[in-house]
Amino acid sequence: MSKKQHGKQLERGRDKRRDSKFDRRTTRNRVIILVMAVLMVLSLVGAALTSAIGGAGDPPPPPEDEPVADAGPGPCGDAPDDVPEVDSVVYDEAFDLTIDTDATYVATLDTTCGDIVIELDVDNAPIASNNLVNLAEDGYYEGVVFHRVIPGFVIQAGDPAGTGCGQEDCANFDPDEPSFPGYTFEDELETAETLHEQVREDNIEQLRAAVEAEGEDFDEEVDEELLAQLPGGYPRGTVAMANAGPDTNGSQFYVAQGDPTALPGPQFTVLGTVIEGMDVVDAIAASPTDATDRPIEAVTIRGVSIDQR
Repeated sequence: MSKKQHGKQLERGRDKRRDSKFDRRTTRNRVIILVMAVLMVLSLVGAALTSAIGGAGDPPPPPEDEPVADAGPGPCGDAPDDVPEVDSVVYDEAFDLTIDTDATYVATLDTTCGDIVIELDVDNAPIASNNLVNLAEDGYYEGVVFHRVIPGFVIQAGDPAGTGCGQEDCANFDPDEPSFPGYTFEDELETAETLHEQVREDNIEQLRAAVEAEGEDFDEEVDEELLAQLPGGYPRGTVAMANAGPDTNGSQFYVAQGDPTALPGPQFTVLGTVIEGMDVVDAIAASPTDATDRPIEAVTIRGVSIDQR
């Protein structure tokens, strides 16, 4: 074989290796992008999860002829007649800190679908915990409905107006008029940041498994730019404050029903964790809803009791 032929053969070999390396990188990144696309869809849904305090972020009213989800009462049955009337007040200011921050607090939501028991995150969210305890003891949540239910994502409640914006008519929200609860308080994001990082690490492991299942190597350094786009999230059973932006917490909260619930960044204060009653959360999440994600048959909070331990 001449030097020229040998050189051409070496060049063809290098081309094949380059092509093979490129093909492997392309395959790996294609798998990564596909899995990430699924995760990012969840994060886009999460971006709409706000309490619309001040009138921002609530979905527009649906057209009158827009169809609703499957009709019927769903797992929770027909709305009962014995639920209390909403008698909540609009407060002038947030509550002073009155809870014992060294104690454990457990809140039990007595809903028309069953009990949901929540251990509050007093250590990392004393202001949010204090807020819920005081509202519960005032009877604020009695008669309040779950106004937003998204199966595989969250169930949301805490607005006595039953709309999500604190007033009866979100389409014509008036910032000069009172809206529930009448105040806001700052974020407490330590637990949210921890959970966000944990879920992101779990997402990375899912990507690693998907890539390696294709017979490819997973290079975390090479794919760092892609991985940075992964949404974090809150594990199933996490209870967090809904908001309309930084430091706009009020009385609304949601329970994460997804596994996990992906959200774009650690921006929701974690109020606590469901320790009993996730079957009730699942039943509420399965309720047929209208075009605004509101259950057709109301699921109502009869009251919230607080146990200090």
